[in-house]
Amino acid sequence: MAGSVYKIIELVGVSKKSWEDAAKNAVETAGRNLKDLRIAE
Repeated sequence: MAGSVYKIIELVGVSKKSWEDAAKNAVETAGRNLKDLRIAE
């Protein structure tokens, strides 16, 4: 990872079904708005 720079952002998702669905919604929305979104934890 030497020589690489990563920007860390915090996402908040919502769902009435589950936290997994909320996380999926947050990452999908971010993916539509952010360039080169590659890693999610």
